[in-house]
Amino acid sequence: MADVFNRIPPYEIVPGWLGTEAVERLLRFAETNEHLFVDTEVTHGKGDRVDHARRVSKKLSLGYLKDEVRSKVAESLPVMFERLGIKPFVPEKVEVELVAHGDGAFFARHIDTLAHSEGRHRIISAVYYFYALPKAFSGGVLRLHSLASSGQQSTFVDIAPDYDTLVFFPSFFPHEVLPVKCAGGRFLDSRFAINMWVRRS
Repeated sequence: MADVFNRIPPYEIVPGWLGTEAVERLLRFAETNEHLFVDTEVTHGKGDRVDHARRVSKKLSLGYLKDEVRSKVAESLPVMFERLGIKPFVPEKVEVELVAHGDGAFFARHIDTLAHSEGRHRIISAVYYFYALPKAFSGGVLRLHSLASSGQQSTFVDIAPDYDTLVFFPSFFPHEVLPVKCAGGRFLDSRFAINMWVRRS
């Protein structure tokens, strides 16, 4: 039983998920709407609030690009179900948010399923990474933990936020974003991510 709780979660990495043209569209969208990004929040009790001790980043709705991303998720669902060993279902909703991680950004260990919120219906978590080239930041690794979340070697796996790459895993596994270093300070130097959650009713 201990082995089960210490086992690294199933996950998959998909390089070249959207392609370079889509990355350029996303970067133009982010640059044009930089002034609309707001501080990300975390859940406290039954509400959400900004807590820079647990999470530092900026977020924005994807606007007109949201449908394109959701369509790509729909195409990818059969692979997600197969790789994660999840019985196929028709999603109630696919949540999508754009997040910018500048210098000092991070997200402490957490899970995406929360019993008292709509997050309890999240089954699959997916993150798509993109950024301006040449890459101007370091860090920002996604760390996926076992259910026991002991932090012991071999009970977690680190995944680099590689350009134009998708990562997906079960939403109930603990995970975190390690700190980002971005010395230049320009907004477009950020580590950008599209966070997605596939929900079942």
